[in-house]
Amino acid sequence: MESDLFDLKCKVAIITGGAGLLGPEHAKALFKHGATVVLTDVDMDKCRENAVCLKKEGVEVELECLDVTSKTHWQEVVHKTTQKYGGIDILVNNAGYTNQTKTTSFDKNFENISLEDWNAIMNVNLTGTFLGCQVVGNQMLNQGKGSIINIASLYGVVSPNHKMYPGTGIVQPAAYTVSKHGVVALTKYVATWWAEKGIRVNSITPGGIYNGHDELFLERFGQLNPIGKMSRKDELQGAIVFLASDASSHVVGHNLVVDGGWTAW
Repeated sequence: MESDLFDLKCKVAIITGGAGLLGPEHAKALFKHGATVVLTDVDMDKCRENAVCLKKEGVEVELECLDVTSKTHWQEVVHKTTQKYGGIDILVNNAGYTNQTKTTSFDKNFENISLEDWNAIMNVNLTGTFLGCQVVGNQMLNQGKGSIINIASLYGVVSPNHKMYPGTGIVQPAAYTVSKHGVVALTKYVATWWAEKGIRVNSITPGGIYNGHDELFLERFGQLNPIGKMSRKDELQGAIVFLASDASSHVVGHNLVVDGGWTAW
């Protein structure tokens, strides 16, 4: 008898950060297991480009403009989604500043990053996740069920290895690390607050995801990671489906690390 543990049919999912590298991958994973997917971002041009690419792969998504730092935006997207589909079953808080979407002084060292950039990174990475949990979570409370998946980071568990970056064109500012540590802490807080209400809140910590990195960085990264390489962008799909589905029905407040063994050393 075929198992339905990972079946997401009749489930509705909202994913933030649809213009980025991982948002479309999360969409593929959930759609292929039967979910209706609403892909959101403030950069709608890039989000539409990603949606076109997804459609070529047979993946259909709805698009909504969402500034994750605006509670009003969150409320509007939740209202539209519930009006159209009757509810929201899954939220993937994926939006965040990265080396692909940098703030003005993202590349500055700790001594020189501006307060404006610190606040901008914290607002999107951490406050945006808080607002998503709060606004979508309130809808899930009304329904009596739901799964929230917050995307943390390797650097929400450990500090960056600062010696890996010189000469590679890649940096990891303090605000990124602090915000992602905050995402893990927020996950645990909200998970234990809502556990008896039928809402499961968990996080995923990806390791380094390959996105055209140069050879120097790849060499250094491979030497430091037990598996010897960076992750493909599709290697989080299993973790997303697991935490979204009934397969993880007793998993609450967990930070699922998918890092090739980086934090095992």
